[in-house]
Amino acid sequence: MLIILLLCCMIVGLVAFSANKNLYVAPTAAGSIVMALGIFIQGVWQHMSGQSPDSLMTRTLVIGTTLVWLYLLVSYIASIRRSSFYRDHLADPVQRFGIGTWVAGTSTLLINLFASFGVYWVQETIHIMAVLNAGLWLFLLYFMCLGWYQILLQKQYDRIHGVLLLSTVSTQSIVLLFHQVFSSGYVAFWLNQSMIALGLLFYLISVSLILYRYSRRPDRLIADWTDTNCILYGALAITGAVVQATHAWSDTAILTLWWITLLILIVVECTEGIRAILRIRQKGWRHGIGIYNTAQWTRLFTLGMFYFFTMRTEPLYIEHTRSALAQDIHRWILNGGAWIISILLIIELILWIQAIIARRSARIEGDNQPSSMAE
Repeated sequence: MLIILLLCCMIVGLVAFSANKNLYVAPTAAGSIVMALGIFIQGVWQHMSGQSPDSLMTRTLVIGTTLVWLYLLVSYIASIRRSSFYRDHLADPVQRFGIGTWVAGTSTLLINLFASFGVYWVQETIHIMAVLNAGLWLFLLYFMCLGWYQILLQKQYDRIHGVLLLSTVSTQSIVLLFHQVFSSGYVAFWLNQSMIALGLLFYLISVSLILYRYSRRPDRLIADWTDTNCILYGALAITGAVVQATHAWSDTAILTLWWITLLILIVVECTEGIRAILRIRQKGWRHGIGIYNTAQWTRLFTLGMFYFFTMRTEPLYIEHTRSALAQDIHRWILNGGAWIISILLIIELILWIQAIIARRSARIEGDNQPSSMAE
């Protein structure tokens, strides 16, 4: 009863705060911020720092991520209060897949909270939130299927990009969430297998549409490439982490998936590197790659997810791999990859803070403009 009362108080407080007319409505895919921060804590942070999930520093990072999640939640509630939720987040058949970041971001956050705070009422609250998150996934499932249908019906092939793969990411995140926060055996093995298979089906559908889009205009591959295409390997990475955690696949199959994911990562990031070079030549460093974009958080998540998958396969490599080269590659990714992701995260945080300051300054100038004109 106390837990339900606390949840009700939190909801009332969030709804009241969302009444602020000046509150910024976050983009649909802003949940990728929580996704990136959450997987960084689970993977890179704990591997580099050696801090346990219940250490003070880790708990501080988790609380900070929770505050970001709460801010985004208030923003989306404000969209509902303004009767603009459908227009802001669901009207576009492609961009509505961005709601998958809400599901995956919440899953990642709840897993971190569960690992860092062992207090009974916190754990029970997380159980309730996990079930609610599964309900959000079901809500998303309907709109994803509707989105695929509308894309095909309206032939919006030129607008297709990696955001569709959030269907896989959100589905697999639910499997990982329930496996981590509920006791062993709570979710039937066949249900885990079914959900994993469903996520892979979503991956095949989305990849087929993405490949069809670029095959129609291969000469515009670089020009039309988007940041969200990094989910091509991120979706496989979270699938790998899930099948490893739930023991749904054999060790050999998991290691094979890791190599496939690595190859796709190399192809995607090489393409992104070429695109970045062209943008720098055209617009310079500042405007070429130094402009904040919410989709950039998606790349941090996908890299972090691949790193997390790599961490989880380390015991499998020790047991099954005899190749010294393969072990060196795996070891380099764990050691060097942590620094690369950390540097990218710091850069992204700086760009994000700059964007927030610029947006608030613009709003203040807009508020002062009428008064100055009256004078």
